[in-house]
Amino acid sequence: MKSQLMTLQHEFHKHGPHDLLIAADGCPIHDALDAATCYLEAVVHGLRDLMSESAVSNEATLLFFAAETALALTYAAHAGVDASQGGAA
Repeated sequence: MKSQLMTLQHEFHKHGPHDLLIAADGCPIHDALDAATCYLEAVVHGLRDLMSESAVSNEATLLFFAAETALALTYAAHAGVDASQGGAA
């Protein structure tokens, strides 16, 4: 049996010398991917609703396609984690 894949700490928003937002160290990778999937699905659904409004610019459509692509990559990454390491593969 392989050991479970875990996240590594990684800062993604610095303000001066401080890491304000970080990805936590030691979370099972499938939990992190599930959380990312939930957030991206919410963004995609919200942007899809915005696209139906005639007053919204084409920018919302471009953002929708970017978010949808990020979501597809997250699905693929989640599916690619070996089942013995806590993934869906």
